[in-house]
Amino acid sequence: MQEKLGVKVGKGKVNGEVLKLYTETVGPTVLPRLVRGIMKGVFELDEEARNKVFEEMGKACYEGFKEFVGTPPTNMDIESACKWLDSTVPHKRRFEMAGDTLHWDADVKKTYGGCMCILVRLGIIEPRPELCICSTNYNKTALEQMTGRRVEGELVESLNSGARSCVYRYHFQPTAYSSQRGTSTKKDHQMTVTGKTRKHRR
Repeated sequence: MQEKLGVKVGKGKVNGEVLKLYTETVGPTVLPRLVRGIMKGVFELDEEARNKVFEEMGKACYEGFKEFVGTPPTNMDIESACKWLDSTVPHKRRFEMAGDTLHWDADVKKTYGGCMCILVRLGIIEPRPELCICSTNYNKTALEQMTGRRVEGELVESLNSGARSCVYRYHFQPTAYSSQRGTSTKKDHQMTVTGKTRKHRR
């Protein structure tokens, strides 16, 4: 750990006591405020730019959580990938395939009491609907790496948008139609999705 930190700040220029100060005192105090400031700026970006940030955040969060859930298997079919993913979390996930589309319903409220984003859990930011684009891309990254297939992720609704659970759709054979709009037949409801705004009927 110290070796990595030393390289980042200039190897040979920072002694162990300074590194210890940063890791044990400065970091825990400054980083939450720094991230809070970054996220404030992110939420002020236009939709396309903001969603691009959340896309990268989702990928990075997925890579980070590999330290805790283990490295996922690869070359899996969709059903096996879903079973593996479901075994790595304490909350209940429901998966259902309809053609080439995976419907993913995550009941996180019962387990966590609300949004499970690590930034929210740590009290760094408040839960917001836009933040769920990050989790959409977390799941998308997992599915792509495990199945080796290209996937388009779609956020349908979430706890942060007032829904009872977090619901996603993942298209394993994206088409021009699925990329432009949702397929639900309920009343019109505008929902932000990985870089686009789509209208769904709820």
